[in-house]
Amino acid sequence: MELTEEKISKAKSYNAKLFPIYKMFSWDLLFYYSINFLFLTKVKGLSASTILFGDSFYYIFKIIFQIPCVNIVEIMGKRKALMLGNVFISASILSLLLGNGLSALIVCNLLMAIGFSIKAICEPAILNECVSNREKPRTAFSNLDSKGSAYYYYLDALTAIACGFLFVFNNYLPIFICLGFTIFSLFLSYKFLPFESSLNKVKLEETGSFKVYFKDLKMAFRNILKSNRLKALLLFSGLFSAIITVRSTISNSLLVEIGVKEEYFGIISFILTIVAGISSKNQNFFHTRFRNKVLSYFSMIFTISMIVAGLSAIIIKGSNILLFIVISVFAIWNIVRAPYYTLQKRYLNSFSNPSMSSKIYSACILIESTFNTVTYWIASIMLDHMSPSFSMVIIGCVFTIFFVFTLDYMKERIGLKPEEYKKSDISLTEVH
Repeated sequence: MELTEEKISKAKSYNAKLFPIYKMFSWDLLFYYSINFLFLTKVKGLSASTILFGDSFYYIFKIIFQIPCVNIVEIMGKRKALMLGNVFISASILSLLLGNGLSALIVCNLLMAIGFSIKAICEPAILNECVSNREKPRTAFSNLDSKGSAYYYYLDALTAIACGFLFVFNNYLPIFICLGFTIFSLFLSYKFLPFESSLNKVKLEETGSFKVYFKDLKMAFRNILKSNRLKALLLFSGLFSAIITVRSTISNSLLVEIGVKEEYFGIISFILTIVAGISSKNQNFFHTRFRNKVLSYFSMIFTISMIVAGLSAIIIKGSNILLFIVISVFAIWNIVRAPYYTLQKRYLNSFSNPSMSSKIYSACILIESTFNTVTYWIASIMLDHMSPSFSMVIIGCVFTIFFVFTLDYMKERIGLKPEEYKKSDISLTEVH
């Protein structure tokens, strides 16, 4: 049955209200990240370098499946595709529980890559479309998205404080609970009301041919890359995503290096997640306070603090001062990365329309996945030949240099007034 304009409007309003609750449970894995390193090393018998190598396949698979995932979203519609994405996430955790060795980690990353690729396209696109008719859609998007992020961080903090103790009690228990939350996420995605008209079915279903659709998709990507503004944003996103993702495994390795006990991993994660939640909730403060300098501050603070943490672990041995410095640096990382995700979507949404948003998110995912894969491989080799502290110093120094050049490139392409941009920077269409 065809949806009326009134039903579509009501569905969008309902979905916008549901979105922060959905994101609280579904943005990322709960009962997982504070102990996944311990689970893979202690239970599955993998080394830190093997984990990094296995996790690099996650980004390889994201590159491979990104175009098909855009395809799936266009054919199924955002709501149904979002449900499918959550099915893949549940399957990935189940495969990790049942399998062993590097092969199980790779299969887990395959399923997780497909699931999160679909979710990364659908979630911001759904919210963006559901607030597109509001008076200030960009502000409404940021407020609802950041609210959901903050809710997630607070919930993740509560789960993290118990995670380490649950792991000591039973090594598998946190992962089983994580699986339960992924199933609940599937239920919440089902609760979104349909709002897409059947008249907007993609031409794949009209022609029965993927060739036509891929041709149009290729032209859309070409259009995106003609925008100097978007190219600069995508370059920055690739670098910042790489440094954010690789720091997770290296930071856990650093905690092991300095002798932190297993049951304290969850407590540390709790503190850091609370910090992230507060920071995410106040993302608009960073946007209004630093304006077009916010990405510069975020990137340089992140890399320099990484150097500080690594050098401290090398110079100061077995001291409470060292633990304080390391946790403080980790807190700074969370203060930076938590609001970044919302602000990044806000900047990517600028001068875009709902029909182009999924293509822009997809392009961003492809760039980020490429950078992440290369960085994971390099970090994996480094951890095979040197300590986490030395690896952290080197990675921090290299990325500091990269960001200096990238920020210089961005200076005349991002943060301008609308009238200062070229037409190709702010006028994006599906095809020429």
